[in-house]
Amino acid sequence: MKPSTARRALAVASLCLLAACTTKSQIGLRSHVNFAPPPPSDPEPVVKGSAAVAATLARGGYIIYMRHGRTQYDQIELERRHRDQGTFDLNQCATQRQLSDEGRAEMRQAGAQFRAARIPLDQAFSSRYCRAIESAASFVDGAVATDMLSGEGQVGKDPAQKARTLAFLSQRPGAGKNHYMMAHGGIFWEATGFSIQEAHAVVLDPGNLKVIVARITPEEWGSIALARPR
Repeated sequence: MKPSTARRALAVASLCLLAACTTKSQIGLRSHVNFAPPPPSDPEPVVKGSAAVAATLARGGYIIYMRHGRTQYDQIELERRHRDQGTFDLNQCATQRQLSDEGRAEMRQAGAQFRAARIPLDQAFSSRYCRAIESAASFVDGAVATDMLSGEGQVGKDPAQKARTLAFLSQRPGAGKNHYMMAHGGIFWEATGFSIQEAHAVVLDPGNLKVIVARITPEEWGSIALARPR
């Protein structure tokens, strides 16, 4: 093979490899961009350590915002297809991305530990998506499914809706209690600029949504329960 021919063949092979890699990256990235694009950097939480977080939540006055449990990522295209076809329906779980078996098990375990922590709650809300309603049921009883937490992918496009979402997040709970919310990463990022992983929680001060009070992994609820003030 002539040197020029070899170089052309190598260039073509490189472009094909790059295209394949780009396609795979876009598929993997698309799930994150669509649901929770991470900002360049999140501020460090103010409160760290299970004992300190338990004491903070026991005093009340905060928003406990959780993202639903881990989901079936192979259903991302299914949900997008239903949206494109106009058949997506919040009342029909079959048109939505749902919790994985691992996600359900993790939510049940974390929810039991959350309940054991006996965190004082005022009101509890969830998104209307099936994955959020199902996740919330492991943690609290009677969470109100609301449109205010269901605007996945819309909050960042509509300034008025973003303002309404921020106002909703800014509601102060009753004295000595906290509000609980189970929703999505995309809404959270679009409203606050902060990222949140599936099954994780972020504690917010409704009076200052630019501050992350605490971050809680699903595994940490057990140690928070053990550290709760008696």
